[in-house]
Formats: sequence, structure tokens, C-alpha cells
Amino acid sequence: VFEITLSRGYGETNFRDDLKALYLKLGIENQKTVFLFTEAHVAEEGFLELINNMLTSGIVPALFPDDEKEGVLNQLRDEALTMGAGPSKESVWQYFVNKSANNLHIVLGMSPVGDTLRTRCRNFPGLMNNTVIDWFLPWPPQALLAVAQSFL
Repeated sequence: VFEITLSRGYGETNFRDDLKALYLKLGIENQKTVFLFTEAHVAEEGFLELINNMLTSGIVPALFPDDEKEGVLNQLRDEALTMGAGPSKESVWQYFVNKSANNLHIVLGMSPVGDTLRTRCRNFPGLMNNTVIDWFLPWPPQALLAVAQSFL
């Protein structure tokens, strides 16, 4: 489980640095990881834009500067070629993005109370379109009975 730790002055730059570390674990170290992100972690609404990008495209655009990107490409080039990716930088980078996305599971914890979640879902459509929503509410007795009768 990967979770950010908020501190005084934690901003988008710190969040991007944490995401870089996460993507290196996913793509280079090949670790399957759950990224837990709750509404308490939303220090800035811009964080949700980055989460939206992760959900829709698999990675945050311009997360790695060119020199760091070259280092990632050099580490993965041989592996990407053996897995059938082309020799171009774009092919190796796409291999990294796909590998990272396959190793990543994002868990968002947000309360449906009030208009905050509704507004965020309108502003960042990936939160709705690329997720499965589990509502943690008590089940009515007739629903429990219907499910039990169906399976038993």
C-alpha cells in the first residue's frame, strides 16, 4: 500500500515527487501496489487532476523530466525489447506506462455526503468513468434475503 503523508507546506511539487517514487516502484521494481488516496489527502484540488490523469491515461503527463525519463528508458530497454516492444523511445516509454498501469490499483476513499464528491466527479470525469464505486451503507433486510435466496 502506498499512501502520501501530508505535512505543512505539502503541495503539488511534493505530490509529483511522491508519484515519481510510486511509478519507479511500479515500472522498474515491478511491485504490485495499491495507491490509497482519501479526501483527507486532497490538500489542493490540483491533486485530483493528477489522479484523473492516472485513471484515464495510466500516468501523469510530464511527471518525469527528460533526464529522469532517459534513465527509466535505459533501465527498461532490454526488458521491453524481450517483451516485444519496439526499439524506439516512444515504444519503451509506452511499455513502462503499460507495465506501471498493470501493477497499479488506485483506491479512492471519499464521502458522498454533501456536494463535494458530485462537484469533483463533474470536474474530473475519470473519477466516475474509470472507477468502480462501492457504497458502504447498511443493506436493507429484504436485499439481504433476496441475495441469500439467490445464492443458497
